Amino acid sequence: MRLRLTKIDEYQFLTCLKHGLWGSKSARFKTWQDGDLLAIIVDKGLAGLAEVSGKPFESREKVWDNGLFPHRVRLKFTHVLEPKERPPILGEVRDALTRQWGPRYGWAILNQQVLESPHADVLARAIKSRPNALMEYQRNLVDLLDEARIKRDQNAQRKQRRGRPQETLVVSEQEQERVRSRTEATTHTKTQSELITLGRVTGCSVWIASNDQGRTYGGKSLADDCLKRLPGMGLSDEATKRISLIDVIWVHQNAPVCAFEIETSTSIYSGLLRMSDLLAVVPALNIQIYIVAPQERQDRVLAELARPTFRKIGLSEYCRYISSEDLSELVAKVKGFGGHIQPSVLDTIAVSLEDEEDQDSP
Repeated sequence: MRLRLTKIDEYQFLTCLKHGLWGSKSARFKTWQDGDLLAIIVDKGLAGLAEVSGKPFESREKVWDNGLFPHRVRLKFTHVLEPKERPPILGEVRDALTRQWGPRYGWAILNQQVLESPHADVLARAIKSRPNALMEYQRNLVDLLDEARIKRDQNAQRKQRRGRPQETLVVSEQEQERVRSRTEATTHTKTQSELITLGRVTGCSVWIASNDQGRTYGGKSLADDCLKRLPGMGLSDEATKRISLIDVIWVHQNAPVCAFEIETSTSIYSGLLRMSDLLAVVPALNIQIYIVAPQERQDRVLAELARPTFRKIGLSEYCRYISSEDLSELVAKVKGFGGHIQPSVLDTIAVSLEDEEDQDSP
């Protein structure tokens, strides 16, 4: 089996599905053969599988909205997975990639190099083992494309706003330290309270760190509306104890779906260690991981994630960043919409910690 991987966003993924095409700026398809597989990664999960179904050709017809990509090959999609079913690039999937390409397998994905059996079989099996939503996607493709385009445009607008210079208040270092010391606990607890509110709006149960359950915010105990115990995950007592210290975990149908570490002015490293523990002991969990921190701490978060320790287990590729300012705005918008909001609402404010640009991605 010959399999290649590529990484694109949801909108371009759906565009490829609609037209049954894959494109490139360069004539790279000369070595592609009928029956070769292409696995498509969206948001660090395996979203679909397609077969090459024809010889390479060139066309100037406009298909993708972010470039011409005149060198093309036809695809026959065999599997499309809903976001909640997409296997993460962790566990045996990650092991298969590193065995053939080493820890820097991102370069091979970027250049769509061939992954051979038996490693290719692992990825194909990971996709084929999940419920195939191909027919449902084909029936609802117009609506799905509209939703993906709106979400992409919202993300672009948010990033543009982040790039604008903001006014800052100049105060002495001593005064800054006094302010930080006075507000650190309150800011952390406020963010926990907002994540509890948002989690419940999305229909999730919420766990807060075992050592924070005595905290109050707005005159109310944080633990009042939260789980009294974590769902069983078949872990040792020691592993469960470590994971129970994660600041906030959203749980749906007795399984963790989102985990959050809040970093205001404390050490980022300890929070990331708890997240790495979670991935290390339960790599098969389909869980989204987030670091929530003020906008001015984003560079620090990225620097910590660049540590070899976190790169080795894939945390640096799988974790996403949310600014506490964006979180507050989102909570204010969705209050009162319980039952109509999904956990995927976080996609509107979460920023990938990777910064890869694939010039050949249509």
